[in-house]
Amino acid sequence: MIIAGKKVLYNSKEFKTLFDQLFPSMCMLATRILNDEDKGKDIAQEAFIKLWQNPDENFATQNSLKAYLYVLVRNACFSQLRKDKRISKDPIEQHHDLPTDKRILEEILKEETYNLLREAIDALSPQASKVIKLMLLGMTNDQIAEELSVSINTVKTVKKRAYKSLREKLGNRFMLILIIHFFQIIN
Repeated sequence: MIIAGKKVLYNSKEFKTLFDQLFPSMCMLATRILNDEDKGKDIAQEAFIKLWQNPDENFATQNSLKAYLYVLVRNACFSQLRKDKRISKDPIEQHHDLPTDKRILEEILKEETYNLLREAIDALSPQASKVIKLMLLGMTNDQIAEELSVSINTVKTVKKRAYKSLREKLGNRFMLILIIHFFQIIN
């Protein structure tokens, strides 16, 4: 396969890196559409197998490869839903049972947003990363302090520095990510 003019062999380190980067997102999308983690993983693996079976594929960028994989996963999920008879083959009935393109796009955007956040959090210091991850799980400052065996003031200071670092890395996207996460918690 060719990505941005560079040939990527399927048994290469570059392909493994791409797989490691993209597979979790494909799994999450399929799992969310199917509401089944095992089938979601199978669908994501099948998408990479289809990619593997077409060595002449040419992608302008890594993002175009990602978009291609999202389409493969979406279509495979629809096929799986039909196979499971959770959606009808009748075109009139089918329209009501299919996950909408809007819902699928929302899932893709959520996954991409979480990927940005995960990467930014992983780039923080180990202590800051732990504090932010615990905070995202819904823990209070007191709970985080107890969990990490540190003072509450340490938690507040670490959070303040981590937020500053995340704002610098993510810019305006930082607030969007926090808003999306907040709505996930309350829904």
